[in-house]
Parts: sequence; structure tokens; C-alpha cells
Amino acid sequence: MTAHLRSYPIVLLQRLDVDAKPFAVRGRDGETALRLAEYGERGLTAYDFKGGPPFRLPAYVCDLRKAGLQIRTEREKHDCGHHARYVLETPVRVLSVRWKPDSEPIQKTE
Repeated sequence: MTAHLRSYPIVLLQRLDVDAKPFAVRGRDGETALRLAEYGERGLTAYDFKGGPPFRLPAYVCDLRKAGLQIRTEREKHDCGHHARYVLETPVRVLSVRWKPDSEPIQKTE
């Protein structure tokens, strides 16, 4: 039996609302930050992740908040209760994304 390995990104971000140095976010936190930046104002739910929802999404959002990002939580009702939609309010630029520590950046913005 072989294990399925999943790689998580190292995302280099820069806040645009203050004169801040770029900072890196790794692993599931990095994947969450990248998706929040991609989804923009429409926000992100756990069901927006390929391969199924990350069960600790609120913890990843909490980590990103501790890193200084403002993330709004909206509660959305549905037939079985409610779920959260997270919206990144801090303007950021994704400078690079690496899927392995030794790989070249696969995405860059100017």
C-alpha cells in the first residue's frame, strides 16, 4: 500500500495597506492564505478546497489573523445549520508560491 502524499505551498505575501516587509506562510496556512487571496470579496468556505474540506480551517484562519491579516467571518445558513465564509479584508500581493522548499517559485506577480 502506498501513501498518498499531498504537498502544501510556501506562500510569500506582502501587505499593501502598510509599508510592510514580505512574509512567508507555510503548509495549510499557506494554502488558506493563497485561496483567500484568489477568492477575494466573494470569500472562501471549507467546501472551496479541492479534495474536500480542511477540517481545521478555522484554526488556519486564526493563524493568519495572528500573522496580522484581517479576515472577516460571515455565517451562512443552510438546511443542516450554518457554515462560515471567510473574506480577506487586508489587501495583499502574492509574491510567490513554492510547493516544495527547494523548488523554484511557480507563480510570481510584479
